[in-house]
Amino acid sequence: MSINFEQSLNPQQLEAVTTTEGPVLVLAGAGSGKTRVLTYKIAYLIQEIGVFPGSILAVTFTNKAAGEMRQRAEKLIYSDASNYDKSLKGIWMGTFHSLCGRILRDQINLLGYTSNFTIYDEKDSLSVVKNVFKEMDLDPKLASPKSILYHISNLKNDLIYPEGYKQKVKSPFDKIISEVYSSYQNILRKNNAVDFDDMLMFVVQLFQNYPEVKTRYAEMFSYLLVDEFQDTNSAQYEFLRHLASAWQNLTVVGDDDQSIYSWRGANLGNILYFTEDFPSAKTIRLEQNYRSTQNILDAAGAVVENNRERHPKKLWTEAERGEPLTVLKLTDDRLEGETIGSTIEELIREKGYKGGQIAVLYRTNAQSRLIEEALRKRNIQYTVIGGVKFFERAEIKDVLAYLSLIANPQDDLALKRIINIPPRGLGKVSLERIETGARKSKMSILDYIIHSGLEGLTPRAHNAARDFGALINDLQEYARNRSVDEVVDMLLDGSGYLKMLQESEDIKSESRLDNIGEFVADAHSFTRENHENASLQAYLQQVSLITDIDTWQEREELVNLMTAHAAKGLEFDVVFAAGMEEGLFPLMRAQDENHDIEEERRLFYVVLTRAKKKAYISWAAIRHRFTEEFNNLVSRFIKEIPSELTQRKEAKAEDVANRGFSFTFGGRLPVKPDSVVYHPNFGRGVVRAVQGLGDNITLTISFYSVGIKKIMLKYANLEIVQY
Repeated sequence: MSINFEQSLNPQQLEAVTTTEGPVLVLAGAGSGKTRVLTYKIAYLIQEIGVFPGSILAVTFTNKAAGEMRQRAEKLIYSDASNYDKSLKGIWMGTFHSLCGRILRDQINLLGYTSNFTIYDEKDSLSVVKNVFKEMDLDPKLASPKSILYHISNLKNDLIYPEGYKQKVKSPFDKIISEVYSSYQNILRKNNAVDFDDMLMFVVQLFQNYPEVKTRYAEMFSYLLVDEFQDTNSAQYEFLRHLASAWQNLTVVGDDDQSIYSWRGANLGNILYFTEDFPSAKTIRLEQNYRSTQNILDAAGAVVENNRERHPKKLWTEAERGEPLTVLKLTDDRLEGETIGSTIEELIREKGYKGGQIAVLYRTNAQSRLIEEALRKRNIQYTVIGGVKFFERAEIKDVLAYLSLIANPQDDLALKRIINIPPRGLGKVSLERIETGARKSKMSILDYIIHSGLEGLTPRAHNAARDFGALINDLQEYARNRSVDEVVDMLLDGSGYLKMLQESEDIKSESRLDNIGEFVADAHSFTRENHENASLQAYLQQVSLITDIDTWQEREELVNLMTAHAAKGLEFDVVFAAGMEEGLFPLMRAQDENHDIEEERRLFYVVLTRAKKKAYISWAAIRHRFTEEFNNLVSRFIKEIPSELTQRKEAKAEDVANRGFSFTFGGRLPVKPDSVVYHPNFGRGVVRAVQGLGDNITLTISFYSVGIKKIMLKYANLEIVQY
């Protein structure tokens, strides 16, 4: 059945779909149908142009988005549901990491790894870095493993290898990063493991060092389609440039106003200056919005227009103008939680909304506590996106460690996690002796257990280690040419892990068994859906690349609580933007850097454009952190919304009203909460709290350069910039 593209798309969407040759930049405003454009373009290439699906590579940022795009494209091309699984056979569609994973499985041997490599998640990587710290006798107080890993990740995103960074060392801190980076990479290589950043970096390295590999893949994909292009980092952009080198048919779709991930390496310049790298590129703007009311669009647009680094665009809709945005000023954060809770209660019980149609978005995870408390008090069900992820729960990580070791016997990290789970009588001392012996013998720990004499162990530990090695060896033999569901079933039974949970008297054992049951169901589901390649390696790769949003399931009864970043790509009838105060949204650290403020502003734009019908924006004059109270200024972003687009309300409670404003000092304080002051050493800051009397007055000041400081007023030598 032929698709009527003219009737299905607006003029700008149609232009983006039918412009197939050469580079194309599609600037797709929020809710303007970018997924629709990509889906229809795939259908157009296959049905109208006659392109073989295997010549198309489509990149998305989540596995969930890739699955939805594939399903939509299949429904467009094949009206007969029985043929869905055949219509896009051969197409490469997925995230950057999943697509690079496919290339590495074929080509990573050129870099000295084997194809059964393990993919380490962030927790695994952090464990390796902590081990490096221990071996190097580094003090975590001087440089935390987490911060060093963050720097290593940024270096990889910028395609800087350990040897290259060693030449750039200037400070003692740089030297620590360099040494840890080198040791970290050596351990990964020894374990035949890669981290997320390696997957991109290694493929680019293959393309740079092996022209025949680059040519093979560049010529294979005559059409490249990229979603969420504004979120690409330097490595991802280089990956695309290499693949586009043969045919130049690269369509990138994105919105510079929604670029919110610079902290994890995203480069806004990729979308801002795309036409400089591809001078023949055609630029198409999608400005018709199909999600929000015009009031919400005008408010979001008025805020983001204050940014300098952007492509100008004006969103519009044929839908109704809608209600004004509600701006709530609350006396403190507890009242903010109560007000959000009572408003949600009214929306559900009086206005007919379902919980799943509502989202509360905030800048930091810590803000959810008071909101959760208010919802629980009203018996309103909710879900918090970004809690402990299913695949990061201890029992699931245990089973995954077993599977990783079966797939990759060199994975020492996985082995150390489960060698004594269930308990086998291998204590800390025994394991240290085994690990030392393996290191001296230059063997993986598993190889050392199976092939060495295991000198220095007690008879009990010796037998336990041998039994463990035999178990893994048997499971490896069993796993050959079997689907992952069969391997999981055998593992849980043969390892004794399931029996351990069943016999445990721990109160958490029942929930752990439930989680294991869910894991088994997932493995069986994977086998059914991927019957052509349901191998253990394929499953482990999919699991390692799962994100929060991939596992999020909308449930109509549950109110959604999540950070602003987690809400990207989602939409809700009603959105609450909580904690809109200077120092929180935007964050304090963004205050002195223009590009950081612009990213915070883009994040607020994302928050507003998640709302379809109603938007509530709240801020608290007083917010509590630890045992302190802090007085807040309203976020500048609220001030940037034209007043005619909002209705402003103020809520007070007798027990919190005017708190923090009752101090006296000679009739009038020289400073008060919200005063802007200048300190000769710390620079400019905002007074957050005033405590004490007379000569004992203490000021809590949030300085732009050094953060929060407590100082005595009489010794402060402050200059008042604004009273």
